[in-house]
Amino acid sequence: MRVLIVSGHLVDRPGREPPRFPQHLVGEVTAEMSAIFEEWDIGPETAVFCGGARGADIIGAELALRRGASVHLFLALPPEEFVRSSVDLPGTTWRARFEELRRHVKVRALQAGAATGDEVFARTNEWMVDEALRLDPEPRAIVVWDGKAGDGPGGTADLVSRLRHEPGDPRIRIIDPTVLIPRHS
Repeated sequence: MRVLIVSGHLVDRPGREPPRFPQHLVGEVTAEMSAIFEEWDIGPETAVFCGGARGADIIGAELALRRGASVHLFLALPPEEFVRSSVDLPGTTWRARFEELRRHVKVRALQAGAATGDEVFARTNEWMVDEALRLDPEPRAIVVWDGKAGDGPGGTADLVSRLRHEPGDPRIRIIDPTVLIPRHS
């Protein structure tokens, strides 16, 4: 079985400075990710792993389901706590989208006590990458990422590091939403 990991920055809360993935770019990021799914022929022979957060994770899981792939959400926290920290965004549909996904995918939650504080996100990245490598020695990844260190442990930079794909490796595609944000002078 082929494995694809989808991960990336959360869609920004209003007022985030500097912006990394503003809500208004969700459509463009979705279109770019969909094109990669098409190019890589993601479908029934693919297991798609993601963390379930608003943004790249939910977008990737939804695209994978539409293409008949097996989707696995690796939650860093118990579902309700995870929703509060990584899904909810007032005035958006991210929570409803997450709840709809939960009805159609395999949901795995990190065991209680496996890590504390923000370390749960790093531990979940490790778990997801280990599971991917167990099933596929050459997993692919799509990451929505600006190429910079994250706000804390376990971000997108951590996941990319754990994959150990060299720069330019064709198994990883990076969608950088910051290049889509207009620059003001």
